[in-house]
Amino acid sequence: MSLENTHCPVCRKNRFEEYLCKNSIMLFRCKECGFICADTSSVNLNECYNREYLHSTSGVGSYVNYEFDKMPMESTYRNVLSAIMKVRPGRRLLDAGAANGYFVEIANACDYAAEGFDINISASEEASRRGRKVTQGDLFTSDYIDSSFDVITAFDFFEHIPQESIERHIKKMNTLLVPNGILAIITVNTASVLARVIGKHWHTLLPPEHISYFSKDNIKFFLERNGYDVLQASTINKSFSLQYIFNILYKWQKLSLWRRITLFLERHPRLGRFAFKLYIWDNMLVIARKR
Repeated sequence: MSLENTHCPVCRKNRFEEYLCKNSIMLFRCKECGFICADTSSVNLNECYNREYLHSTSGVGSYVNYEFDKMPMESTYRNVLSAIMKVRPGRRLLDAGAANGYFVEIANACDYAAEGFDINISASEEASRRGRKVTQGDLFTSDYIDSSFDVITAFDFFEHIPQESIERHIKKMNTLLVPNGILAIITVNTASVLARVIGKHWHTLLPPEHISYFSKDNIKFFLERNGYDVLQASTINKSFSLQYIFNILYKWQKLSLWRRITLFLERHPRLGRFAFKLYIWDNMLVIARKR
């Protein structure tokens, strides 16, 4: 299958061209708007999100330990929630791709009535053990009522969604939001300086895990065309644990040195969980209001 005869979900033009083959998966780029996506017709995406995804020292998953790898993001998440509160009162929050519910717990601590969903069954099971409400499934299998959420968050979510269902997801989120409800997205930015300088060697080009890539301009166009007014689109810098960084380096470059360091850090958690903020400016925060 080729995407060369497929309409782009962002601009709806039929102008895809081959961009890069990585991990035996072809990435395509829209010549009109710059949206990048993978041909996943030969991939079972659900198999990517198994128990190993959240807890891995084998090089399969994205996290050595999801809970500890996400802890450095707490202050960032609280700042995002504060920004949302300034533009939208209301307590009902749905987190898309919630994993084990780490962010759900932070949102609840910030006085939201928060819940989430995730296709990874081991993630929802872990969330339950931790007392967090995370439903196993997706937007279309979970029994959510229309106009029932004040806020929907989608952090590190849309890069995992295949291009053929991105528009379906964004429209479903629109129906679940109350009038003037808020959609907050964190995702990678193909127009960032780092992405443009590194180009096809950009570390976040990781199919079949990451399969859809926006720029700041085309995500604003996409949201506005689908019933949202964009209130903010800004660069966001993330904080990471040391073990997470070396795990990602291994997934990116496949060097055995990075795997050995990751394993060492997992055996020495006081060092491995040391965290700091990386100022690489290739992620963006987009806050949009349902029109």
